[in-house]
Amino acid sequence: MAARLKPGQVRDAITDFLRGLGPGDASVAEIQRAVTERLGREVPSSSVRSYLNKNTPASFARTSRGRYRLEGAE
Repeated sequence: MAARLKPGQVRDAITDFLRGLGPGDASVAEIQRAVTERLGREVPSSSVRSYLNKNTPASFARTSRGRYRLEGAE
């Protein structure tokens, strides 16, 4: 059984990836791949979607169905 991720690791990976896009947006699948790559282990897309949904509109903006950017990154 794999060790659990530390609190904030998924959050930080999502935020860093979206910050790197500047004003652009990304699909949940693109974000999930970036998070998996950064953390070096598979992160379920459901975890990424859940974090995005819980933190929209406070931290993220939904630009269209399944696409997000950092809030204020216009």
